[in-house]
Amino acid sequence: MAEAISHDARWSQYPGDDWSDAMVQAMKLGGIDHLFFVSGSEIAFWQESIAKAQERDWPAPKLITVPHESVALNAALGSAMIRNQPAATAVHVDVGTLNYGGAIHTGWRGNYPVLITAGTGPRAYAGSMTGARNSPVQWVQEPRDQGGIVRQYTKIDHRLEHQDNPGFMISRLLQVAMSEPKGPVYLAAPRETAMMKLPGKTYFPTRDELGIARPVWPDPGDARRAAQWLIEARNPLICCATGGRNPEAVAETVRLAELLALPVVDCDRIDRLNFPSTHPLYGTGPEIKDADALLMLEALVAYTTPDTAPKPGSKVIWADADPVMSAYKTMDFQADLWLPVTAATAARAIYEAATALVSKSDMSRIAERRERLEARKREMIDNNEQAAIAAGRRRPMHPLWVAYQLGKILEPDAIVLDDSISNSDFVCAHHGRTQAGTYFASGGSSGGWGAGAALGAKLAAPERDVILATGDGYFMFGTPMPALRTAAHYKAPFLTLVFVNRSYSTGTNGLRRTYPSGVAVRTENFEGGVFDPPPDFAKLAESADCYGETVREPDEVGPALKRGLEQVRKGTPALVAAYLPTLVEEMSLAARK
Repeated sequence: MAEAISHDARWSQYPGDDWSDAMVQAMKLGGIDHLFFVSGSEIAFWQESIAKAQERDWPAPKLITVPHESVALNAALGSAMIRNQPAATAVHVDVGTLNYGGAIHTGWRGNYPVLITAGTGPRAYAGSMTGARNSPVQWVQEPRDQGGIVRQYTKIDHRLEHQDNPGFMISRLLQVAMSEPKGPVYLAAPRETAMMKLPGKTYFPTRDELGIARPVWPDPGDARRAAQWLIEARNPLICCATGGRNPEAVAETVRLAELLALPVVDCDRIDRLNFPSTHPLYGTGPEIKDADALLMLEALVAYTTPDTAPKPGSKVIWADADPVMSAYKTMDFQADLWLPVTAATAARAIYEAATALVSKSDMSRIAERRERLEARKREMIDNNEQAAIAAGRRRPMHPLWVAYQLGKILEPDAIVLDDSISNSDFVCAHHGRTQAGTYFASGGSSGGWGAGAALGAKLAAPERDVILATGDGYFMFGTPMPALRTAAHYKAPFLTLVFVNRSYSTGTNGLRRTYPSGVAVRTENFEGGVFDPPPDFAKLAESADCYGETVREPDEVGPALKRGLEQVRKGTPALVAAYLPTLVEEMSLAARK
């Protein structure tokens, strides 16, 4: 007979027959809407508990079947980034954990609040309890330390043990994942433990009942000091990278920037929209090395050489929930003021301090700067437009023209996922994103995030257009077939634009930078960086019950993208493959100008 699990008197009661019943309820009550599931022999308890929850009207996430582990995790990342709530995965034992691959890195470096789970082979002797060993493979699938596979890429890892409270452990893991700085957490769930019996009920606190840690308000003196430096500066600059993970940060940064006419740039590896791309203050300011006051808002690496660093005497203010980047061993950046708060909190506090400090003479000088920056923005927009139109006349097709045509079909609330790498600058120049939560990149350096993330994003926001712009190399890294097939099956359609340049930027541009006078460059031997001919991506899409189309001429791009988006809006995932010169060929074309 099942025994009651002791509990705190403040904990709430929930129904349940098995430990896994408590876990799926705690997931749903903790903000998880989707469990991205990859089939495995030791994790059937997730399927049973979710089916039971559906029959009995218990809370539980929707189970989404995904035929590859890395795609499942990338889909969870995509869902989490859109909803600002956690998502979860479930895969098979140690081999399933290993098959998460580079997506683990992306989750960690991108600060995604995702509950990553895997089963573990049972250790209980055959016949000793429900779920005990019953297959020879279970000895093969027992590593010495399964959590060790992902430990350095998660905030916390845990193996579910018999002494645990299953609902509480899920809530606790979600509490850690959602507290700043956010990040993935890992649970290894042994089959026999997950199948243990409950006495028809269980007690546990939800994630919100446990509480999520919030960044504190900065010291008022620090906020005033930062505001004063920005007010007094002749060439101030705000540098952003990841603050847009919190939509409030975008609004707060805009408010502060507009008050003091502070130009804003994206630096580092941006993974969110941090500032409206069409705003007059965006991209119009000085370089970091020329700024005399620099506000870093959740920017990991703003500059990499002494030549690009702030000049002596400039004031550097660095704001981040973890401003010293304790997850990184070497972080040799200096600042005059460290603010251990999020970008949203820092911008709000500095704004409030600045409103009390700014004088009429300050405002006159600020107005002059604002006028100058607005004129510069109008010039930049005109130049970008002319460059794109000129690119449309080139044969072979220019990637700038492709990105320009993409920008023309986007609705204001469309979600753009950028995995285009060598063509990302073109995508960013023309996507015209102004709303928080409409532009995303991976946040890490592992290729192949995009297709899975687009699936998760569409499931999280079914009413919005989701468009993936990706390079062909990264697209193949991400095992796109499982993502496209799952999108078609669950009616979660998104549009994929593939920049087909048959090249890896690291194996071409990187080779040129590393060995500019080397044999490979001199003989134009870029083996390892070029894969020509490429697969037929349109046929790949069609084989997954999606719409596919290939374009090779500039005048074909716009109509093809419109047709693809029409298919998506009818419920069918679509892919447009735009054929471009290889990166080696593009370099030669650029050199002839």
